[in-house]
Amino acid sequence: MTAIKKRPFGSTGLEVTDMGFGTAPIGNFLRPISEEKSAAMINRAWDSGMRYFDTAPYCGHGLLEARIGQNLRWRPRNEFVVSTKVGRVLKPALRKDIDFKP
Repeated sequence: MTAIKKRPFGSTGLEVTDMGFGTAPIGNFLRPISEEKSAAMINRAWDSGMRYFDTAPYCGHGLLEARIGQNLRWRPRNEFVVSTKVGRVLKPALRKDIDFKP
């Protein structure tokens, strides 16, 4: 399996790469990760051909979404898919206040 092979994502009309980047670690889910390490992980996934990024508000309380947004914002928007889960309501906060520390 290669990361760059694409397949349909259910009946959405979207295509995603066979391999996706599960973003929980960059939300400091199990341990704190620096901005630099987070960016390096996202860039490595991109450079490997991954174009599917899976997020979840519970994992990092919005931090991972902020990091994904920061690192994908200059990438061609039609080249990647970001998915998330529903059901958790996040309230706006300053970036320094969403750095979850277990």
